[in-house]
Amino acid sequence: MGLFRHHHHTATVQAEAVQDTFETHFLRYLHTFDGSKRAFSEVEVLFNQLYDDDFYESKNETLITKDQVKQSHTRLFELGSKVTLTHFKHKGVDQIDIKYRLVNAESDRVIHQLIATKDRKIIRAVNLDQAKHEHEIRREEVCMEECPRREVRREERMMMCADPYADPYMMDPYVEPCRRGGLVHDIRRDGRRVRRDERMCRRF
Repeated sequence: MGLFRHHHHTATVQAEAVQDTFETHFLRYLHTFDGSKRAFSEVEVLFNQLYDDDFYESKNETLITKDQVKQSHTRLFELGSKVTLTHFKHKGVDQIDIKYRLVNAESDRVIHQLIATKDRKIIRAVNLDQAKHEHEIRREEVCMEECPRREVRREERMMMCADPYADPYMMDPYVEPCRRGGLVHDIRRDGRRVRRDERMCRRF
């Protein structure tokens, strides 16, 4: 009987160890954001189980530390915030893509992050929406750098088109060869026809 009890106790401890994963810590802490107002001291143990002491998040070129996250979450609990998890996807051994909705009296927003874990705790976090926004800004900056050169080329082509003595086949070197000349070439051809007809009339 004593052996059975010992075996049962060992099996229970092993089962608890298997369930002690990052996901269980994350969901346990997330469920505390149920819309109820509470003191942070009530959930501080769960918070420390979830966030590594060396945690930081890069946000708007500023590093957010664990203590700053603690202060932010303290305010969220004071507001009675409610969090609804949208998705939780593993991107690698220690990377997880998470998205959740945060609602309280002051805001209603969706947060999308890529988090890195170490020893079942969050050690890094990247705001994916912010990263996407910064990527779009960089792409627009590159475009703005290239656009002036494109405008110069366009203006040069337009000036060549306006020049009646310009070579019609060099009017726009950026279009297909079969389309070079275009309207300018047609106008010159019509002009030659008119002058030829005038010469023919003079003969008669």
